Amino acid sequence: MGAQPSVPRPGTKFQVIGAGMSRTGTKTFRAAMEILLDGPPHDSGIQSLGGPAREQKLWLEIMELAPRAKTLPEQKKLDYLIAEVLDGYTCTSDIPAVLLTPEILRVYPDAIVIATTRDPAPWYESVLQMKSMTSKWYIPFIVFWIPGANNLPKWDRLRQRMTLWRMGYEEFESEKCLADHEAHLRSVVPPEKLFWFRPKEGWGPLCEILGIDVPKDKPFPHSNSKEEASQVFRKLVVTGLVMWTGVISAAGCVSWLAWKGWGRFMRE
Repeated sequence: MGAQPSVPRPGTKFQVIGAGMSRTGTKTFRAAMEILLDGPPHDSGIQSLGGPAREQKLWLEIMELAPRAKTLPEQKKLDYLIAEVLDGYTCTSDIPAVLLTPEILRVYPDAIVIATTRDPAPWYESVLQMKSMTSKWYIPFIVFWIPGANNLPKWDRLRQRMTLWRMGYEEFESEKCLADHEAHLRSVVPPEKLFWFRPKEGWGPLCEILGIDVPKDKPFPHSNSKEEASQVFRKLVVTGLVMWTGVISAAGCVSWLAWKGWGRFMRE
């Protein structure tokens, strides 16, 4: 939350499926991968809600299709859509992509899977904080005029369907949900391709997984703390209110001009 959308770079090799559940340091992981892989990362939360219109549309199609892709033609279409939306990127992270780890691995069999992780109790505390901000009834109304964010109601309905399909429940209601997700990863990803990473441990373990040297001139990034997430969300709300003020003011001006014009017409 708060990072800017990435721009795909044609010809970029896709290398890593970031499979850590949201609120396990996925934004930090994204920033680190951008440095280490020297190419654009695909944070699916950011790209599906704030990226190019084409990518937003593709993600909505993917989220709609994935839970019901039973036949071979449907699975092939899903593969095509995944390849289309991830073309030009080095890696993925965050929801909705984390719920499609085996499907993305099917499209990119040479990729490795790196799952960020953390202790369940602080993870769930962070989830509850995010839910307390984003689940308020008036949020869809406030962000209605913000490009991308106005897809949030549909995006969230599809996200719930995907979570039910993959996890057996629509929402994360306990600390156990993190263990459920990680057990799912162990069941669908070959052990030689699955790696675990705690962002608080910094460059060392991540560079060892990737088989590359630790950057000597780059501090390890730390992104999307609770405080930063709250600030970004407040900024989003303020932006939405400002845009509503502009819309209402414009509507008022048009109404006033129409009333004045009608009055002049009646006098003539």
